[in-house]
Amino acid sequence: MEQEHNMTSQVQKNLDSIQRLFLLYITGAYRTTPTAALQVVTGLQPLYLQIQQEATYARVARSRSSSNFFTKITETQESRLYIYTDGSKTDEGTGSAYCILENYGIIASWQGKLHRSNSVFQAAILAIRMAIEAASSLHRPIKIRTDSLSSLMAILNPKSHYSIVREIQTLLLSHKHIHLRWLKAHVGYLGNECADQLAKEAITKGDPFLLPKPLSYLKAEIKSAALSIWQDNWDNGETGRSTHDIVPRASNKPVGWKREEIMFVTGHGPFPSYLLRFNLRTHDNCSCGEKGDPIHYATKCPFTLSWHLQTPTVSLKL
Repeated sequence: MEQEHNMTSQVQKNLDSIQRLFLLYITGAYRTTPTAALQVVTGLQPLYLQIQQEATYARVARSRSSSNFFTKITETQESRLYIYTDGSKTDEGTGSAYCILENYGIIASWQGKLHRSNSVFQAAILAIRMAIEAASSLHRPIKIRTDSLSSLMAILNPKSHYSIVREIQTLLLSHKHIHLRWLKAHVGYLGNECADQLAKEAITKGDPFLLPKPLSYLKAEIKSAALSIWQDNWDNGETGRSTHDIVPRASNKPVGWKREEIMFVTGHGPFPSYLLRFNLRTHDNCSCGEKGDPIHYATKCPFTLSWHLQTPTVSLKL
């Protein structure tokens, strides 16, 4: 995902300003607390990144074009003929296959090896699509059987956004002699067991077949890219450094801190060091005489002795 997407830095700043109001309300933090720190603490990535992420996903979803599929088999003699289809997915990859049975004998088959990012749903749909292509040249009643109920439900949906499903719907309208049927998996059907075995073998032995990655996979990739940009901005930003020392990793999961904890970590709270920084005091000394910053009150100040914590390393000092 590109970082800019024609979004100017001024637009990004404006969006940060809008988001900042909500972040302050959510956390109850001081209004001077850096926006970058508030975003990391709440697990809410910058608004402009969220917009870019959703815009990228929308563009990808709209631009998905249908692929062309070609396969033919030699026409057989009149007899009882069925085509069984299946899809399979393991850690090694994804496979798609069909087999053609005539009088209970396997006369032809097809295997397609998909990318490991492709889903088993895509594999099952592809097998049906390829089986219809094969059956379309036979000009005789043919039943295509599948144990993928989700595939059949998608094909029955007239508003499906899957291009391959729309292709199947068009082909079925054009070839009235082809009928789809669902059958229960793993109950002893020879053709179904054959298609299942072929689909598993196709993961490693099938002909490589390029199929667009599922939108769910692409959405995860886009989200990961946005998180990477956020992390880079967080690592190299100029504000929120004290918070970065404690929470170095940006995440979509909130830290879960209370208001007082946010003030302590960010240093934006009723501390002499903070008040001096914003010209609200003439010095930053605690009543005990030492510098009054959050670490002092948490580890050294005699007035807060009962709440003291172990002194952190130098890298964590605010």
